[in-house]
Amino acid sequence: MAKNTIATSHNAAKKKILTNVEYTRICQFINGYHGGLAIDCELEMVNRFFVDVEPLALICILQSEMFNKHRGQHWRLEQRSKKLLQTYEEQCHLYNDNALLIRMASLENISPIALCRILLQEKYDLTQRSHVYRLLKHPHLIQDPRLAANVQQCLYSDNQEGPLTDLRRRIIGEEYEVKLKTLAKEVGIHFYDEQDLRRMGYDKTPDIKMIFPFLYKDSVVNWIESKANFGDPRSHKKNIQQQLQSYCNRFGPGIIIYWFGYHEDTPNLADNNIGITVLTDFPAREDLVFMQLTEGVK
Repeated sequence: MAKNTIATSHNAAKKKILTNVEYTRICQFINGYHGGLAIDCELEMVNRFFVDVEPLALICILQSEMFNKHRGQHWRLEQRSKKLLQTYEEQCHLYNDNALLIRMASLENISPIALCRILLQEKYDLTQRSHVYRLLKHPHLIQDPRLAANVQQCLYSDNQEGPLTDLRRRIIGEEYEVKLKTLAKEVGIHFYDEQDLRRMGYDKTPDIKMIFPFLYKDSVVNWIESKANFGDPRSHKKNIQQQLQSYCNRFGPGIIIYWFGYHEDTPNLADNNIGITVLTDFPAREDLVFMQLTEGVK
């Protein structure tokens, strides 16, 4: 009996649509978390405190909250760069390991990569971001071997920023774009993708633009945008301003899919009234109505 209960719990669907209470509780946990890195916070949320919520939704909410939290810290870090470098160089003689920067980042409540960036800028007098990024991407190029080893360890321990994190997010985004196109083809939708549209001269393009519009629950759909993300109201409004409004103006109504879920208020925002439907998955086949073309018409 116990084994069956465990199996049922393990296979139960995770929540992807969060109420305001649930979303607020998650954000409060993130902003009140101390004594570890963001990756530690992620593991605590996924494995202990919010086990009924889609893990990728939790990861996305964490990313958003960490970005807002650290956005205003950069100038403060730069003001303390000399002191931080001095602290590192004093302590690296005391600790013969490669986790010193991780411990410093945890104590300072900042991301490991942000700390690495500040120290590299200060130590090597780097003024161009591209030069710093090159050292972060290729730590073996750092002249100080101890610092190089510490930076490499930070790359593996930072789930918020850095070359590895950027690569992971890009791969996940591309994976879900492929999923969107595959599901669209399976139900018989004919579409142009981004590359097709750019060859036709469009600059801002949705992931797929229908060749023939279809109906989803009596709403016309001309395009679908894929987001491997969680749709909270703030980020959704930003997506409307930066992308979706231009799609509606140019192509008409469409769908945005937040594959990892959304806040319960997101689909009901007044901003969506320009022709935006918000979903967490590809539309069910039974909800789609396609244009019937007369045979023999070219």
